[in-house]
Amino acid sequence: MQNVELEAVLRTPGKNAARKLKEKGYIPAILYGKGMESIPLAVETGKLRTIVQKHGRNVLLNLIVNGATHQAILKDEQKDELTGKLIHIDFQRVSMNEKVEAAVPLKFEGVGVIESKGLLVQHQKWELNVEALPTVIPEEIVVDVSNLEIGDTIFVKDVVVPEGVEKVDDSDEVILTIVAPKNADVEVEESTETASGNE
Repeated sequence: MQNVELEAVLRTPGKNAARKLKEKGYIPAILYGKGMESIPLAVETGKLRTIVQKHGRNVLLNLIVNGATHQAILKDEQKDELTGKLIHIDFQRVSMNEKVEAAVPLKFEGVGVIESKGLLVQHQKWELNVEALPTVIPEEIVVDVSNLEIGDTIFVKDVVVPEGVEKVDDSDEVILTIVAPKNADVEVEESTETASGNE
């Protein structure tokens, strides 16, 4: 995986400083990691959004801070509960030789096939927590549901992950279940009653 460069500026902690940065198109952030003191930062919101859209949330970054380059990942993000806008980012400095935990989005393929059968995919998890070296963390993990039938369930243990990637979540945790629409039973009952009335 190729490192993507992102420049950051040092910031002064505090609500007033954060507000001024947001007015200039920056988002407050912090960089932390093993053997270092946390560094308050700010990055351009637009540039960060572009990088995530192009490379995924688990992109490996060359975070440039005051002339120094730190290899880092986007560890956590805080969003405004009302607007959904990003309000703070946590970056974690990483070593290429040490595994890190990351939440990887799940991509569900074959949902259209399930829906064509008149069934629904009832999701319980949209991402999988894994542990791996920073260079092998996948952008996404594919889960194929096209061959499932009503009542079938996919657990964490059923999900196939790339070589070098270990699942952190409980193996018996449910990812999804194939179910009938809520009104299906009602429709069946109505059809039965109608048929009985015509006899």
